[in-house]
Amino acid sequence: MTVTGMVLTASPVKEYDKRIELLTRERGRISAFVQGARKQNSVLSASAIPFTFGTYRLYEGRSSYNVQSAEIKIYFQEIAEDFQGLCYASYFAELVRYFTRENVEAPGELTLLYITLKAITRKQVSWPLIRTVYEMRLMQLEGEALELFACIKCGRKDMTRNVYLSQGGLVCRECADKNARLRREPPQTLSQDALYTLQVILSRPVEKLYSFRVSPEIEQELAAFMKAYLKQYIHQEFKSLEFLT
Repeated sequence: MTVTGMVLTASPVKEYDKRIELLTRERGRISAFVQGARKQNSVLSASAIPFTFGTYRLYEGRSSYNVQSAEIKIYFQEIAEDFQGLCYASYFAELVRYFTRENVEAPGELTLLYITLKAITRKQVSWPLIRTVYEMRLMQLEGEALELFACIKCGRKDMTRNVYLSQGGLVCRECADKNARLRREPPQTLSQDALYTLQVILSRPVEKLYSFRVSPEIEQELAAFMKAYLKQYIHQEFKSLEFLT
């Protein structure tokens, strides 16, 4: 079969082979062996490099896929040459690995990761903002988006900037006061600019996600908010975060 995908991880197997994890449009996240990928003159060596994007021709063995050939479209070589960029890319790959599964199509996740790595290589948007955009849109793709356009209880707009993570979004003061649990729960209060930025991230076409800037103060506010948001919904430690904190 033929799939379009990106290499998330690669590890050595036996003397000359590699095992890779591919995030594919058609089959989600799958594992495959690349025989002879570690040989000096192997035609498949480039297909087993992390963040390589292209079309992979696979055949299915008894217990795994095997790479027969690959047409590489982009290597993202700039990421491998930039330590900070590599750390961010590794985190983004680890986060998408957490959500994706085999034989569950992942066209949105693949496109988001591809667009995000392009943003890393262009270096026109700050690292913290790229991270916020990626995390927020990935959570949206996985059905864990927050309601940030209106109160989730009464539907009124422009009435609040208080986010109750346990409720999944904005709750106005009147609705919060009526709920005994929310009266005890401190909300995440966003500035007007931070809330607007998150609304932009949730509503923009994916190809325009990285075409705006915010102040360093808003970047810091968004980073703190996203940390609390992900902690509420994701109960796993990501190893790559050790290099970003």
